[in-house]
Amino acid sequence: MNLNGFIEALELAASKYMITPRIMVKTDNAIKARVEISDNIYVQFYHHQITGTSNFVLVGWNRRLYGRDSVGGKWHRHPFEDTQEHDTTGDGANEVGPEVFLDEVFDILLREELI
Repeated sequence: MNLNGFIEALELAASKYMITPRIMVKTDNAIKARVEISDNIYVQFYHHQITGTSNFVLVGWNRRLYGRDSVGGKWHRHPFEDTQEHDTTGDGANEVGPEVFLDEVFDILLREELI
């Protein structure tokens, strides 16, 4: 996905939850953005349009709570139950965009009663 398409997808996904992404860093080929959920919880998005690298992470209390990464087009998931794990099977290997990731994040936050 090109950079402008990614930014549009992120803004649309965040608007679904009535939150606004904040662009932390933007270059010609990469973006790092953050969506604040609460004082202690945020979601960080990184995307590089040339390398195909994407990193989406739910952060709480300064540690990763959940994540999905793509390096060279190969996706894996860091499950909430064990964020050190690299789940490369089934759903863990599926490509996701900002909307799916935010849906997963809010499902986790509600299930775990973090919001």
